[in-house]
Amino acid sequence: MAMETTTDRQEARGSSTSPTFLVVDDSPMDSLLAGKLLSKIEHSNIVYAKNGAEALELVEKTKPNLILTDLQMPEMDGLELVEAIRRRFPSIPTILMTANGSEDIALRALRRGAASYVPKRMLSTELLEIVRQISQVSWVGEQQRRIFGCWERLGLSFRLENDNSIIPPLVSHLQQYHSGIHAYDETESIRVGVALQEALRNAMHHGNLELSSEMRRENSDSYYQEAARRQHLPPFDRRRVIFTVDESPDESCYVIRDEGPGFDPSSVVDPLEGDNLLKPCGRGLFLIRMFMSEVRFNEKGNEITMIHRRSKAPSADTSIATTTHP
Repeated sequence: MAMETTTDRQEARGSSTSPTFLVVDDSPMDSLLAGKLLSKIEHSNIVYAKNGAEALELVEKTKPNLILTDLQMPEMDGLELVEAIRRRFPSIPTILMTANGSEDIALRALRRGAASYVPKRMLSTELLEIVRQISQVSWVGEQQRRIFGCWERLGLSFRLENDNSIIPPLVSHLQQYHSGIHAYDETESIRVGVALQEALRNAMHHGNLELSSEMRRENSDSYYQEAARRQHLPPFDRRRVIFTVDESPDESCYVIRDEGPGFDPSSVVDPLEGDNLLKPCGRGLFLIRMFMSEVRFNEKGNEITMIHRRSKAPSADTSIATTTHP
């Protein structure tokens, strides 16, 4: 398909002035649906490919900001495309479109470098939010690399109000340190950024503001309106998120604590069972576990510790992170 350029209604929060998105799918109907949704982002350029081989040629020509790909395609499938993108274009994040029957391939693709996923049946409700999130963590300035390549250790502590808008600049600030680390590839920086965004948002929304995932699934606009309302109401307005960071060349340790009532992490559905990967419930925690080397919670369930070790790039058969429950 030829490149389609669309200027439309919605602000592209966190992305460049004219972002280019590459949609890879051999189904014309699914491809056009995804392109139509992405075209809602202002000034976006939508590029289409029918398989992974064609997509790689277009990446060379168009340099997309993000790739949205199906998994099951002829010639070169989504898994092979994810691996090729990570080898050749590690700064370009890849999002998977998953369907029933593709759970095993999707898990393998996430282990090999994909930044996130969205079930096909939830494209219309989830895609733009996921693209916005990935866009916010996928760029780090080249000029910062020379400066931060000299540091040896860093400790930071933040006390955050329950304002979701502070998360992208905070994560971007931390990514500047990642960019100078030897052998810390850009794909991993993006994936760690995704995990941090999920954990910080969970602490603010589910922890301090006590908002349920079901509310967001039923009506995302109402969910965010209620989040904005509760920020100024007691007892929510007095609660803060405490975020501490310990960075070294070998690993990062992130501790995020909210002041809410806590929860039982073991009650979250296991995405590896049945078709749970295609369900929205527990998606954020699953990505955190997938992208971090170690994840554990305190007894109350209001503090998460995430460790990312970076001695070497993940291998093809990397397993899900070790997780310790209360």
